[in-house]
Amino acid sequence: MSIQVARLGNTRVCFHITFLLAAVILVFAGYGLHFLVYVGSLAFHELGHIFAAALMGAEVTQVEVWPFGATAKLERSWQLTPHADGMVAFAGPFNSGLLASVASALQRGLIQSGNLVTQSTYPLLDLLVKVNLGFFLINMIPCLPLDGGRVVRSRLALKVGYVEASRKMTTWGLAAGSIITVLGFVGLAAGRSWYVLAVAGPIIIWGAANERDSAAQEKIMEILNRSERLRQRRAIPVAEIMVPHDATVAEVVTKLMPSRYHIILVAGRNMKVLGRVTETKLLETFYGGGTHLRMRDIWERNHPE
Repeated sequence: MSIQVARLGNTRVCFHITFLLAAVILVFAGYGLHFLVYVGSLAFHELGHIFAAALMGAEVTQVEVWPFGATAKLERSWQLTPHADGMVAFAGPFNSGLLASVASALQRGLIQSGNLVTQSTYPLLDLLVKVNLGFFLINMIPCLPLDGGRVVRSRLALKVGYVEASRKMTTWGLAAGSIITVLGFVGLAAGRSWYVLAVAGPIIIWGAANERDSAAQEKIMEILNRSERLRQRRAIPVAEIMVPHDATVAEVVTKLMPSRYHIILVAGRNMKVLGRVTETKLLETFYGGGTHLRMRDIWERNHPE
């Protein structure tokens, strides 16, 4: 259950009920400032995804904040080229790393100026560095549902297809989450303060399981349906691109532009157009794992003599 608390452009910001409960507990326990540092860092991380998606031509429709992280819903992420999809995923960790670097530089500057004797003199600044460094390191683990897994999937999908790439990355996510969980509880049993690992592990497992379900073929086919978008906007920009008949599906997908519907002209020798392939058919083949197929093969399948 989530409650919408704000809107940034077309992006809805929602708090999950567990986040609200955690906020109340922390504030009454006297950790209000620590909580604000965490929330501010998390918001800066998610803004990276939102701005990158806007630059690439897609749109983050909703950000749902949980007690230990957030999930972003990207409208029509399949319109992004694999490169753009990876850039959107990396933008969040980049923002976290940037904020950690700025806070660390400020901390060093205060120490050198003599205004700050030790890091513990200003614990919130030290916390800002640790929180954002943690966001960066954890999110760059190459597995779903983490951003690092989305970056890897954007490249892997060109070789094995989106569905198979998602399956592989969620499998790694379940394995990584299990390992992190075990390490966290072993550390706690040994007297170490590995609470972050003990909490992050189960969250990664939970997120990986959700990602695996959402990558099912019926979900992929659902997002390929542009009828809702057409009803809302009343028109969709259309672009034609010409490709050689021996170009692979993986190669052509990288040429698609965000926020446009494409008609692919399949050209034979001497630039003669053999026929047309719709973007929908191209993406169905791509997500189905036929990334190695030639454009001539796709056209012939749909236009048998």
